[in-house]
Amino acid sequence: MAYECNFIKELYLIIIIATAVTMLTVLLMRLYFKKKDMSKAKQKQIADCMRELMTADRSNLLEQLAMATNGFIQNDAIMSGNTCIYPYFFGKLSIEKLNIAYNLAIKNNKKLLVLCSETTVEIEKNIELFSETPISILSKDQAYSFLSKYGLLPEIKIRSKKRTHLLKAALRKSKIKGYLFTAIILLFTAAFSPYAILCIVAAAFNITMSILCEIKGN
Repeated sequence: MAYECNFIKELYLIIIIATAVTMLTVLLMRLYFKKKDMSKAKQKQIADCMRELMTADRSNLLEQLAMATNGFIQNDAIMSGNTCIYPYFFGKLSIEKLNIAYNLAIKNNKKLLVLCSETTVEIEKNIELFSETPISILSKDQAYSFLSKYGLLPEIKIRSKKRTHLLKAALRKSKIKGYLFTAIILLFTAAFSPYAILCIVAAAFNITMSILCEIKGN
């Protein structure tokens, strides 16, 4: 009986130390991956915005952009100050579309600012041909920041979510604190409970789940 009691105490001490190490490890992992997770979330937000802009009403976008920049609409562009703003979010920007915007900027004696989500390789190879007026072609990230500055980001439509698998639900990163808190309660209970081993095993399970959440969770 005394041997069993000492064994439980030793096991309990080992689990306590393991819990402390695990909590520290999870904390360090969360700090390490936090920036990466934030970056992924931002890129998803930008991708969703570009997707919505592909199906947006062009005339409405031009009107909002003209109002926000104190400009006016001319053909498919906005004349604002000394800049011709040409928004194009309907697939890759082709060299033909760029040429239309370029000629419009030249005609109005303005520099050209193009907002788009993606350009073609042909533009990259021939951009030096457009040298009569300064041209800035914003990437999707830069276009997102530009639209955000003027409050013109489209409203992201919420799509119906598929039923979440139970395992995926159990491994969400939002559950890490819950698993660790439960483990601590179980370890505290083990010190006074006649079912100490069961409490310790359950605590170990929760610690393992917290680690899996950090590694595999979303």
